[in-house]
Amino acid sequence: MISKLLPAPGTPRVLMFATLVNTFGNGAYLTTSALFLTRSVGLSPAEVAIGLSAAALAGMVLTTPMGYLADRRGPKQVQIAALIVLAACFTGLTQVHHLWSYVLIACVIAVADATVKAANGAMIAGAVPPGERVRTRAFIRSTNNAGIALGTLAGGLPLLLDVRAGYLAVLLGNAVTFLLAAAVVTRVAAVAPASAPSGSPRMVALRDRPFLTFALLDGVVAALYNEVLSLALPLWLVAYTSASVALVSAALLVNTIGCVTLQVWASRGTHTAADAVGVARRGALVVAASCVLFGLSAGRPSWLVTVLVLGASVVHVLGELWLSSATFAVVFDLAPDWAQGQYQGVHQTGRQIGNMVGPPLITALVIGWGAPGWTALAAIFAAAGLVAPHVIRWGLRSTTRHTSAGTVPAVPAVT
Repeated sequence: MISKLLPAPGTPRVLMFATLVNTFGNGAYLTTSALFLTRSVGLSPAEVAIGLSAAALAGMVLTTPMGYLADRRGPKQVQIAALIVLAACFTGLTQVHHLWSYVLIACVIAVADATVKAANGAMIAGAVPPGERVRTRAFIRSTNNAGIALGTLAGGLPLLLDVRAGYLAVLLGNAVTFLLAAAVVTRVAAVAPASAPSGSPRMVALRDRPFLTFALLDGVVAALYNEVLSLALPLWLVAYTSASVALVSAALLVNTIGCVTLQVWASRGTHTAADAVGVARRGALVVAASCVLFGLSAGRPSWLVTVLVLGASVVHVLGELWLSSATFAVVFDLAPDWAQGQYQGVHQTGRQIGNMVGPPLITALVIGWGAPGWTALAAIFAAAGLVAPHVIRWGLRSTTRHTSAGTVPAVPAVT
């Protein structure tokens, strides 16, 4: 029974525990970071935004090269090094007193965090049989959500105290969790560094047009569905309904429970990019349906708003789970075995671009247009659900797969 609740022994299970430790600290920091930077450090909201924008830019530029480094040096060593760098950065945040020191540390944090994710994906690809990679990644995503949820609860006390000592305790506690995660990762069997085949481009992922297209599409879609509950819903409830904003907490709770308990279930039967074609379409169309339900709550009685929002939240999380499962399969399956790290890095870059585009787009649609904006958002998801299968098939046609050791997949989309 217990084995069904955990990934396979060895690398998958060790990475799951490392993720739980790591994301617990991250959840506590995310809860308190805005108030720490403004009330304790003394930065203005505009300065915080500058730091976050600079960090996003640094991540977009350097994530793929760091994924390439994970391929060449070995993902285990690179992930451990990145976790140690993150521990040093969060310790350094306790000494930040002006904008530029914050910008510098924020940029290093963004790059190191993306490096951990890219190396983690490369480690799964190198140590887990192809048929188990998506399931392993699903376990790790469930654990990621559970860790952040627990960390968010832990960060509530320092937030209520609103004193510098409480914020510093969160920062140092987060630094400790990074060191603990690095210690856990040392228990993973090392994945041998991968050598690029002779004559192949060094940054092959950046020349893979189908994969670049998928990474960008997936990044925008993921940013939008992530912002539906955390950004669009609270603004919508205040502007267009008479319901309490406490309903946002209930919707987020539905999402968290769903992501923690159902992600592995949602990944069943999805092992390859070919399997992901239908799953991606289904997930996007289901999220589109949730947007229609959210839009129907405009001007309704409070009880009906509650029913519609909670129902839409259930529909939304199901679509999100299917979209995530499809993403895992595509990223693993379209990458050559010797370039898993840099492909993971390119995918992370797509997510970073989406995180820059998503918030202003979703705010303009939902708050600027009201109920028709939800319909427009649903149309975007539906269009993505129709386009994504074609992009995935394009990637499959452009990638030559070889299973024997030492054979080299053809460079995708170069001709």
